[in-house]
Amino acid sequence: MSAGDRPSVAWLGLGRMGVVMAGRLLDAGFTVGVWNRTPGRDAELVERGAVRLESLAAARDFDVAYSMVLDDPALDRLHDPDDGLVAADGGRLATWVDGSTVSTAAAGRAAAAARAVGVGYVSAPVSGNPAVVAAGRAIFAASGAEEDLDRAAPVLETLGRAVHRVGDAAQANVVKLATNGLLAIVMQSLAELVVLGEKAGVPRADLLAFINDSAVGSPFSAYKTPALVDLDLTPTFTVEGQRKDVRLALDLAAALEAPMPVLSTTEVAFSRTIASGIGAGQDLAAVLLTAARDAGLELRPRA
Repeated sequence: MSAGDRPSVAWLGLGRMGVVMAGRLLDAGFTVGVWNRTPGRDAELVERGAVRLESLAAARDFDVAYSMVLDDPALDRLHDPDDGLVAADGGRLATWVDGSTVSTAAAGRAAAAARAVGVGYVSAPVSGNPAVVAAGRAIFAASGAEEDLDRAAPVLETLGRAVHRVGDAAQANVVKLATNGLLAIVMQSLAELVVLGEKAGVPRADLLAFINDSAVGSPFSAYKTPALVDLDLTPTFTVEGQRKDVRLALDLAAALEAPMPVLSTTEVAFSRTIASGIGAGQDLAAVLLTAARDAGLELRPRA
């Protein structure tokens, strides 16, 4: 990719994912501005060459704005009519890309605010945790107008290994919610089944080794095996964050009259883990602790 193909990018939101993603763009030679509502998280990126943005309005001086924020309210705040990203006074900003896991309604509000001032909007939620992003293995679902998807392509293709174009509106948000719903179901199922195995005398490591080598094994089950066996629940994605995504999927299902009995049960399991305090703030694999407690099993890390 030549320097002329690289749009300048204003990066908005510097959580665990945002810092790694913005860093990849810097490493690839992009001009990157960085902003975070809570100050102080941009120091490392500024040292590496990023431009500190003192306000959201400063992002209008870049070709592309890329947001990665926590939830619907955080995305709504980015297009606040008083001090938000998009405004009638223009600037060079052509396309706003949002990579957050949010509802289709929130994505729709952001897209409408952008279009009202002549800025394109792309929903492009990412699948992958910070380590996956750092390794260049993340994938994206992307939806929006073709010209905006084309403008976003150099950024997305630098950040990950694949970009799946899935529609012209908020379809990418649906894809992400469905994917994260499945992830939650798989995580809960793994937790329950390794507890069953251990109570029946099969060590968790042995059961998971077989599962991972079988047709139902997956990169996710292999990736989560150390957490389930060694009980290292340092969060890659917290149990609270996972429940938030499950609830968004269930809200969408309710609005569309699409019953989701398995996902509904999974939401209860995640909520029990959080409400009890047993897994609060820990990795989503902490649902294992609740499954073990319910079965009267005391878990120990692999020796």
